[in-house]
Amino acid sequence: MMHYRKAENVEQELSKNDLPFENCLPKAHKDFLWMHVKGGTEVSNVIGYAQAALDKGEYRSLVWSGSGGGVVKTISCAEVLKRSHPLYQVTRMGYTSVEEHWKPQMDGLEEIVVNRKIPTLHILMSLDELDDSIAGLQKPNTTSDFWQHDEPPANRQAAGNRPAPVNRSAPAARGTNKRQRFGRSKPQQQQTQQNQQSQSKPATESGASEHT
Repeated sequence: MMHYRKAENVEQELSKNDLPFENCLPKAHKDFLWMHVKGGTEVSNVIGYAQAALDKGEYRSLVWSGSGGGVVKTISCAEVLKRSHPLYQVTRMGYTSVEEHWKPQMDGLEEIVVNRKIPTLHILMSLDELDDSIAGLQKPNTTSDFWQHDEPPANRQAAGNRPAPVNRSAPAARGTNKRQRFGRSKPQQQQTQQNQQSQSKPATESGASEHT
């Protein structure tokens, strides 16, 4: 591909009829709000727009859709919106076709078109109760399948493997392997002197008796 340069990406355009929510919406809902989330989408902006639409009664249900780099933000938008509204939720995964166009930089070469499929996430949310027979139905105030913990498992495991902190305030223990000093200690010197005095005393008394 050294003689080609990447041009444009053409993503497959979906319509509301292409969404995987057939027979999921209540019959009273004639229409729903469709929010497209991309990697560069400002979450606060789309959340504010969706909240205002629900509060004003313009819509009773909405769908979040994101693909590629927008999947994580799509989940975040749904989780944030559930904090302010009691919503029923249905989540579906799918794929979107994307055409990558590569332009030649040398004469005699033709344009290359690469077809790829990227993961896509669709989240249906409704203020009105949905049928319990819908697969994957999540009712209001229940735990989400996407955020079961506040912290990812990899981070919790890494925290558990951290070494214990070292107490640097305690003085380090001095080594006991001191160099041995040669010579006798003081108690040993006193005992030696006493032994010498006791041995010399009888000899002195025996000498004095001979002179008498």
